[in-house]
Amino acid sequence: MKPMTRREFTLRTAGAAAGAFVSVRGEPGQARQKSTTLRVDGDRLNRWVKELSVFGRTPEGGVSRVAFSEADHQARSYVRRLLEEAGLDTRIDAAGNLIGRRTSSDPLFPPLWTGSHIDSVPEGGNYDGNVGSLAAIEVVRTLQERSVALRHPLDVVIFSNEEGGKTGSRAVSGELERRELELPTASGRTIGEGIRFIGGDPARLDEARRGPGEIAAFLELHVEQGGILEQAGVDIGVVEGIVGIRRWNVKVQGFANHAG
Repeated sequence: MKPMTRREFTLRTAGAAAGAFVSVRGEPGQARQKSTTLRVDGDRLNRWVKELSVFGRTPEGGVSRVAFSEADHQARSYVRRLLEEAGLDTRIDAAGNLIGRRTSSDPLFPPLWTGSHIDSVPEGGNYDGNVGSLAAIEVVRTLQERSVALRHPLDVVIFSNEEGGKTGSRAVSGELERRELELPTASGRTIGEGIRFIGGDPARLDEARRGPGEIAAFLELHVEQGGILEQAGVDIGVVEGIVGIRRWNVKVQGFANHAG
């Protein structure tokens, strides 16, 4: 089998994500129909990946777009514009998560969630988090252009400070503790200050929490980056195993150390 290039991989995986969300209800008494002919616009998606990489770009070609930095703020404004152009009702929740909603044929159904993050580690890559975020928007654009109606509302979610403590996602699950708002981040701001900087409200953090049953499902297309494939001379690898990692912040004499 011929290996896929990065561009082909991005296109195919985003297309698979689009198909995963399609569920159109037929007339009473009929079986539910499912479309398998949707194709995303790979050129558009790859253009967005390239445009997003400008924010925090490093001389080596990667990005340093740590959460709550000016580059992160600018990138979030860019992504919000894409969400609005896709026709989504867009807002920022109390934890600083950027959320765009596509309405459904039955608003009583709980929403489907898809998305990722766009902040990076220092000297990070252009795909980790970004592909999952932008592919989610491309899925919505494809559904809109094909006039495909879903029974469930569809939310595109861009989580805040994923690399520096999983702030946004942990707020949604109710795991973020208020004491963490005082912890410093790589941006020079505390987590609480950073949430305010990007439009959230740490004083109302509990409002970001979602309880059991409030979200129907969550799908994230995620790409981790490293030098292994390049060193091996191959275009793409398939994950055969995964390890769970717990990350915490330790404040020592005014410095924040990140341990995993």
